[in-house]
Amino acid sequence: MPAAAAAAAFALALTGAGPRDCAAMAAAALLHDGRVVWAEVSDGACRIGAELAPTAGSRIGVQLWLPLARWSGRYVQLGTGGFAGTIPTPALAAEVARGNAVGVTDTGHVGEDGFDARWAAGRPEAVAGYGYRSIKVAADAARALTAAFYGRAPAWRYFVGCSNGGRQGLMAAQRYPDDWDGVLAGAPALDWTGQLSRFARIQQALRRPGAAIPVAKLPLIQAAARAGRRVPTCRGADARDCLTPGQQAALAHIARDFDPAYAATPGGWDTWIVNPDPAAQTQATFAEGFFRHMVQDRPDWRLEDLSAADLRRARALSPVLDAQAGLSRFRARGGKLVIYTGLADPVISPRPVIAYHQRAGGADFSRLYRIPGMPPRRCRPIRRTTSAPPSRPGWSTARRQGRSQPSGMSTATRPAASPSRP
Repeated sequence: MPAAAAAAAFALALTGAGPRDCAAMAAAALLHDGRVVWAEVSDGACRIGAELAPTAGSRIGVQLWLPLARWSGRYVQLGTGGFAGTIPTPALAAEVARGNAVGVTDTGHVGEDGFDARWAAGRPEAVAGYGYRSIKVAADAARALTAAFYGRAPAWRYFVGCSNGGRQGLMAAQRYPDDWDGVLAGAPALDWTGQLSRFARIQQALRRPGAAIPVAKLPLIQAAARAGRRVPTCRGADARDCLTPGQQAALAHIARDFDPAYAATPGGWDTWIVNPDPAAQTQATFAEGFFRHMVQDRPDWRLEDLSAADLRRARALSPVLDAQAGLSRFRARGGKLVIYTGLADPVISPRPVIAYHQRAGGADFSRLYRIPGMPPRRCRPIRRTTSAPPSRPGWSTARRQGRSQPSGMSTATRPAASPSRP
């Protein structure tokens, strides 16, 4: 008997519960040295909170919401953004409204928000939980409890996430392919150590004397890029129609990852890359948190301190944090993967995403949608649609049921559909 099924049977036997008995779930035992902390009925769902300790020194929190009136037979696991540590309650409610059982994990720590990396200092087990381990732990616990509550296991299992949650989705397909029928990964931070290192290099370049790029010059940069020409270099003093040599050098760093043709998109570079407000949450916030607390335990580390040794230490975390394109097992068992990325995204560069999809390959099991008009607030327009997986399992169920792939799922990487309907 598979481990998750065995855990479900044990949980049901232990509680003596009948189907849809929410209060009885509080007595359930779980794999990974886990326990249910609370179970309550609220807003048409049985809401369950659990804690699991798969290794010494780890504590992974999980929430599972189970629809009371109408269950679709699907289990959806949600990813979390940034450095995680919080529970996305509105997203859980949205899946319950669709009739899906839905689970999510704090990835093994509690943070103030997705920018907070202080939890990682001196805690390699917590970093492993964030990187990949919590995905499996949460899936096993949630599916066991789902089976115990409804009296049957989920028929279809999906992972849905964006940004870091998209990275988690690709990790799920790579590391735990037998657990998932489909993955929807939006703007995935798949090369997370590389992306955070590039954030640091960009921000270090912008902090050099005379290199800061004013927001007022972003339209100049965008217009030049769209015309296929270079922004003029100032021959004397700084002026509004040119870039100083320092600004040119900083722009070169930015342009390696982010297309200058979108430089003036509101909420893009102005908010995330060249924002002059030191208190704003930006690329710099992510980079400093990563290097201060995850790469090394140095709360006084600054972007100006970035060295080649720092970058080597960051890359050493790649096996824990970065998704790899080895999806042969996921593909062989009939798993389906949908990735979308915004070409104007000022946080998660689309270039590693496109390269990843080219390496993973296979139009029979994967799709990539490059969306020119997707707003910088990357996840919201896609997550609200009801036509994308997991709300409609069609494509991912086709192979199991011996049917062809559904029409309308284009193999093109640039779809003709509206940006909100990838």
